[in-house]
Amino acid sequence: MKTTASHIKQRASRSVSPWQRSSSILPAINALPVRADPTQRPSISRLRRPVGQWLPLGRSSVSARIVVLQHGGHQRPVIHRGSKHLRFRFASTKTKTTQLGEGKGEEALAHYNEVATEVADYECHPYQFEFQRPCGFTRYRPDCVRVFRDGRVEVIEVKRTATDLDDPDDRERLALAAEICRQCGWGFRILFLNDILGSCARQLNVAALYTRRSMQLSRDEERVASHIIANSAPITWGELRDRLAPNDPLQGDAAIERLLARGMLSTDLDLKFTPVTLLFPTHPSVGVSEIRL
Repeated sequence: MKTTASHIKQRASRSVSPWQRSSSILPAINALPVRADPTQRPSISRLRRPVGQWLPLGRSSVSARIVVLQHGGHQRPVIHRGSKHLRFRFASTKTKTTQLGEGKGEEALAHYNEVATEVADYECHPYQFEFQRPCGFTRYRPDCVRVFRDGRVEVIEVKRTATDLDDPDDRERLALAAEICRQCGWGFRILFLNDILGSCARQLNVAALYTRRSMQLSRDEERVASHIIANSAPITWGELRDRLAPNDPLQGDAAIERLLARGMLSTDLDLKFTPVTLLFPTHPSVGVSEIRL
């Protein structure tokens, strides 16, 4: 069946919040050709670090190559001066690396990943995929990769609207990149700008948490926070605020936002923060992240 821009727009208009989906693929991905090989089962063991000289693509068992980009290192950054989109750069307190990218959608997604407790690790423009197509050698650089606290890994391509998928060659390239991710046991997702921005409440919450991520807590606030996290019982915003700063509600709100931004508490970012908002204590992720190849 022929895929047109109107069909893609209709699918996108029926989509719901991507953060509440159980599937790792949005309906927009249905606009891509299916290139899945049923004989190849997903397995993280497919990722093999090369030893010595790299084998050319097509030799031995090498079907594709993932090059880890090092911004400021020997690999030229994918984002550089002269790009047609607005660039952004910030030092991440979650990843301890510098995140850089371009475009409103990528920046909003990076800010969400920075403060969302469900995201354990992420990186903007992390890799370059290299693979063969009938038309020749192809390179693809995803906009973002992230790993959730439950271990799921998602490779993300950011698009402004559904019309950005009109190019059939681009859809074919994304379909092959999606198959590479599938064989590695990763998810592949296309996110549109409106899916990333979400509701007004989410935008306000993410902006508030992002400004609090470097805030320093007092000794009393750290003591109360440690006790709440050790207890592991849900607590309302108003109750925790009174325990953190009994005589200063504004300071209590700021301390809670800092705990949320640093992944010590979790809540639904799509809902407005109120005194009855439920907060769930969480423990930090440990171990080496799967996306740090």
